[in-house]
Amino acid sequence: MKKLYVLMFFIYSIVIMAEDTDKLEFRLGGDFAGEYKEVNSKNFNNESKPEGMGYEFIVELVHEPIPNLITGLGTGYQRQSEVSVGGENFGIVDTIPIYATVKYRFNEEGIYKPYIKLNLGVSIPYTMEDLERTGVTAETGFYYSVGGGVEYKNILIDLSYQYNENKLDGEYDGGVEYSRLTLGIGYRLDI
Repeated sequence: MKKLYVLMFFIYSIVIMAEDTDKLEFRLGGDFAGEYKEVNSKNFNNESKPEGMGYEFIVELVHEPIPNLITGLGTGYQRQSEVSVGGENFGIVDTIPIYATVKYRFNEEGIYKPYIKLNLGVSIPYTMEDLERTGVTAETGFYYSVGGGVEYKNILIDLSYQYNENKLDGEYDGGVEYSRLTLGIGYRLDI
């Protein structure tokens, strides 16, 4: 619960700091083609397909220092898919990414503006009850995302490859590496 309060405080801080910046972006995304990799092979498969669908809610504070180059900070909540362990589905680790973002827009003048984007930061774990019940905790890890999309007015549609890596302590010592494709739709609010 403390991590949820930290997330809310961070989002509130971004909104307060947004006074002298250009835009605030909100994005919802759904995962597909996900895969867990190199999770402790004693208890998990080395490569496991997730069960169900993951999703995310992201908020980014962005600024355009020069034409077509957009930089900023972002955070959100990522609900990762479940993985099957011994016939049981387990929620592994939900995460709160905090990252820097850079985006390059190719067509400033047109109605449709394609872009490429890179996010780089940390993945703060928000451990699900299934793992807490077994005495497993997760550590802050690494997060990145690379992708592209298109802007139409204030609407954003993008496709990205995302990767989270978090170490685990407890019965399932090892690490969770979760990669997936995410399709997102968002809205930019000029502030």
